[in-house]
Amino acid sequence: MIRAYLACDICDTALRATVAFVEFVAAVDQSDVSVTVTSASDPAGTKTWQLAFSGRGEFAGETRTLTVSVPAAATADETRTAVARTLRFGLAEYAARSEASPHLDVTFKTTQAAGEEPVGAAADRAADPWNYWVFRLGASGDRFGEHSQSSSYYSGSVSANRTTEAWKIRLAGYKSTSSSRYLVSEDETFRSKEGNWSVDSLVVKSLGPHWSAGFTAAVTSSSFSNQRLVTSINPAVEYDFFPYSESAERSLTLNYSIGVSRYSYSQITLYDKLEETMPKHVLEVSLGFRQPWGSAGASATFWQSLSEPSFNRQSLYGNVSVRIYKGLSVNGSGDFARIRDQFYLEKSEATEEEILLRLRQLETGHRFYLNFGFTYSFGSLSNATVNPRFGG
Repeated sequence: MIRAYLACDICDTALRATVAFVEFVAAVDQSDVSVTVTSASDPAGTKTWQLAFSGRGEFAGETRTLTVSVPAAATADETRTAVARTLRFGLAEYAARSEASPHLDVTFKTTQAAGEEPVGAAADRAADPWNYWVFRLGASGDRFGEHSQSSSYYSGSVSANRTTEAWKIRLAGYKSTSSSRYLVSEDETFRSKEGNWSVDSLVVKSLGPHWSAGFTAAVTSSSFSNQRLVTSINPAVEYDFFPYSESAERSLTLNYSIGVSRYSYSQITLYDKLEETMPKHVLEVSLGFRQPWGSAGASATFWQSLSEPSFNRQSLYGNVSVRIYKGLSVNGSGDFARIRDQFYLEKSEATEEEILLRLRQLETGHRFYLNFGFTYSFGSLSNATVNPRFGG
């Protein structure tokens, strides 16, 4: 029986139990073949899982990659079943040349009756009644209260996405409102209310294995940022130094957009304006890797106004997750932004309540965020037994 090392976030004991012809081990150096399972989602919600097989020992140099896609409406169990089936396909090629070979067989399920055409041929000609469009509706709300204070938050969203090899289209809308009440004293009650909404779109045309072009357009509003109404449109081009088909494993993209935004403010700004039109451009570089040792990603973004070059922002982001030894992994993420683009801030002084309760955006020169940690798992990682009692 061959030994397999599986690096996979959704591959629990139930999934491993469906691959009874291999022994799963806890470390890659103990394996005859390692399998790294990664995923990528498109705006329509379709998730593509990529399974990268790499042979070791007598199978050294034998690598292959299999992919499987699941629709946005798929349940967790349906996703797990699809990934497990593809995992068995890949491992069977190695197991067929091991002592497990005499115990392997191939089955084929079909509902084809005599005189009918093959199932696959009929499916290929079946028209998608939705023409690849996927729609989503969402809403949420919460309410908290006690004698001295209460608060509420409500939000709703809607989206429509269509993704094919040639086109990617996204239309989305979002709205949220929040309100709070604070009893300062028997004679004084402070109340606050803020909200934001947005309608945005993305249209992208594939121009080959490395190039794509398109545009984004949006209409937004935010009381927190003093933006009563902002409309913008931004044509863009993107180049991937690796083929897009390898994006689940590695990507290095360069994206450049140039556009214009029209701002209308709720209150007069630091620069004594209630409205203005501003052309700008954005350059973004993104790098991502998913390998047996873990995953890493980084991006750098430069935003600048073309009419007022002093209005600009530079931001850096990075994340990494590395397997150190057997079940030990370390991970971290962080971002930093140098901010010189708060031309929209309200001119009047913020009140003490607005500062303490973060009811309005304040002037700043930078923002940062850091996170790090580790995970360690040990014990019988090769145990594939499934016991469903008590919902286990």
